[in-house]
Amino acid sequence: MKYKNIIFDLDGTLIDSAPGIEESFYKAYFKVYKKNCTHSITTLIGPPIDHVLTAVNGESNEDTIKFFIEEFKQSYDSEGYKKTRLYDDVESVLELLLINKLKLFISTNKRDKPTKLILDFFSINKYFCEIYCPDSFDLIFKTKSDSIASLLKRNLLSSNETLLVGDTLHDGISAFQNNIDFAFADYGYGSYDKFKFKIKSIKELINFL
Repeated sequence: MKYKNIIFDLDGTLIDSAPGIEESFYKAYFKVYKKNCTHSITTLIGPPIDHVLTAVNGESNEDTIKFFIEEFKQSYDSEGYKKTRLYDDVESVLELLLINKLKLFISTNKRDKPTKLILDFFSINKYFCEIYCPDSFDLIFKTKSDSIASLLKRNLLSSNETLLVGDTLHDGISAFQNNIDFAFADYGYGSYDKFKFKIKSIKELINFL
């Protein structure tokens, strides 16, 4: 196999978290603005939730954004995350990759707490060497590119032996900025046209390794 290491995005790549994120987003939106949000956020999922809010209504008031984030966290960390769905064949693919001695990692824009709740919920945390969230390791990663750069350095991974699998523009840019190949998960939430591979399901990843 050409690759020895695979970095997975989480939302839209390994899991369909849209139902829980959408429910918690709309609950928080109503709590903050006292009205329903009529904007679909499905294609916006991926970046931090405050970025999603800004994309929806252009919100720039820091106090309002903080209030929204706290309301979202409270909803998502208690009930919303349980609505997550594991994509078909994810566990069998992860198992096969481990059998072939690949090192697996996660780099996600999701916070550490709900990420671990979800991985425990599906009992798949055992497959990953390390999990990188914006607030992992007592560090604050401002971008996914920063997170991946730290992951590569911390684990002494060679860029030409590492593949990033993700479903958004942010994933593609992060791969480019860290000089690693990118496999675009076309079944996820976003779109991107610069990739080494494009997969229609997680199972297709095996064909390129």
